[in-house]
Formats: sequence, structure tokens, C-alpha cells
Amino acid sequence: MSAGRLQTLLGVPIVALRWWRRTTTAPIVEQYLLLVALPAALSLSWLLGIGSGLRFSLAAESVVANGRTLLTAFTANYIHVSARHLFDNLLNFWLTLFGLYPLVAIAGWERRFRRLAAGYLLVVPFVVAWVTLATLGQVTDQPSAGFSGIVAAFLGLLPVVLVAAGGKLTDSALDPAWSVVPFFASLAVVFAVPSVWYFPAQPLVAVGCGGAGLLAAGLLWWVVPPHGIVAAVRPLSADHRLALLIGTTVFVFGVVGALVIVPPGTNVWGHLTGYVTGFLLAYLGYVIAPAMRYSRRHL
Repeated sequence: MSAGRLQTLLGVPIVALRWWRRTTTAPIVEQYLLLVALPAALSLSWLLGIGSGLRFSLAAESVVANGRTLLTAFTANYIHVSARHLFDNLLNFWLTLFGLYPLVAIAGWERRFRRLAAGYLLVVPFVVAWVTLATLGQVTDQPSAGFSGIVAAFLGLLPVVLVAAGGKLTDSALDPAWSVVPFFASLAVVFAVPSVWYFPAQPLVAVGCGGAGLLAAGLLWWVVPPHGIVAAVRPLSADHRLALLIGTTVFVFGVVGALVIVPPGTNVWGHLTGYVTGFLLAYLGYVIAPAMRYSRRHL
């Protein structure tokens, strides 16, 4: 490899960091808490070995069987069993936020993102534990642990913010409601492709999700058609184009890596729960609810 190519390759991370700083408007404190302090706390808990007693037992009768079960339903999402487990989850978390933050800034969703992030960190763990117990609890009693369900919740936010950012950049030619279409399309792929034996392919569910996506697309084309979107996209700046490209890439590969191509032992049900919950909290709270309030005011 020539010196010039090597220098160019080594400069890519610096260029990417500069781009990210230009396109991200989150306060430094928020960035520090999510990108540094939280991963540091997860790493410290693993290094100190304090997680073994805080994992969620799949032998429990229910999430609310007793105080300890309820506590571990939450703490298990912040515990890791190995260095590889921790590294994979933190890497996926950083990559997801790398794609998310510029889109959040473009869409003007900074305040909404902070509220959603709080919900993902505080509420999603209980939902993940409940679904994991109802599914994997039927086939194993091994304790459950890991941050991946929460990471999947942030991944579920990506299609919503991606379309919201696209709408902002195209003078509302693309309504955020359209984000339900790629969401259903992703679920169709997830249920159509077998991953692990305890999450087999479910063709009927896949067809149902695909049909729901097509139906949603038809209704949205009738209600909020994306007229003029092609013309509106052409004058976009290079930074904005890159934000949309990276966001789309992280979304596609994130879904595949979390729900389709996974190693044995992966809690795919927990990932799916986090993904669906993350999407629904954003879509229902900040797309459907405002649209309903607007409709009531103008009836």
C-alpha cells in the first residue's frame, strides 16, 4: 500500500468525526452521558464482576413475582457475561448513535430524542424481560443479561428519525408517517428468514407484515403523498446526503445484525422486543399523537 493511500485511510476516522461534529447539535453533557459515562458504567460493572447476581432468571414465574425478580428485570439489561458480549453491545450502541444523532439534529428532534432515550433506558428493560420470560423462558431457565435490547430500541427509532429528517430536508414532501413502511418491511424480512432454532421463520407473520407495509404505503400515498420529493432532494448539501446515507446503512445492517444473522445463544426475542418498542414509542408518541391532535383541532 502506498504512503498516500495509507494516509488517506488513516484520515477517514478524523474526517468522519469532523462531519459528525458539524451535523450533531446535542449538548456536550448529553453526548458525554450517553457515549462515555453509560458505556463506562457498563464496562466497570463487568470489570468488578458485580453482575452475576443481577441477571434476570428465566425460571421466574413472572416479572413481578417478587421484588428481586422485578429488580433484576431492570438490572439484567446493564449486565454482561463476557468481554466479547460487552464489546459487541457497546460497538453496536456507538454505531447506532453515530447514525442517529445527525438525523435527530436535521429533524429538529433533540428534545424528543432525550425523552425517548429516557424511556428506552428506564422502561424498555422491563418490556424486554417480560417478553424474554414468555418466550425463551419456555425452553431454558438460564439467566438473561445484556444491553442489546436497549440498543435495539434506539435502532427502532432510526426509521422514524430518518424519514422525519428526510421530510425536513424536502420541505415536508415526505411525512414522518411513512416510517411505518420500512418498519413493516424490516419485520417481514425478520420473520421470513430463520436465524436461530428458538426463533424460526414464520412465513404467515412475514406475509402479514409485508401486507401491512403495502397497505400502509397505499393509505399514506392517498393521504400524504410524497409529491416533489425527487426535485427537493437534488439540492441537498453533501453533509445532509451523507447523514441520510449513513442513517439508512446503520438501519439496514443493524436490523440484519440484530435480528437475522445472529450467533447461537442470541436473545433474538429480546432484540425484537426492543426494536418494536423503540419504534412504537417514537411513532405513536411523536407522529400519530400530534397528527390526531391536529385533526381534532381542524374538524
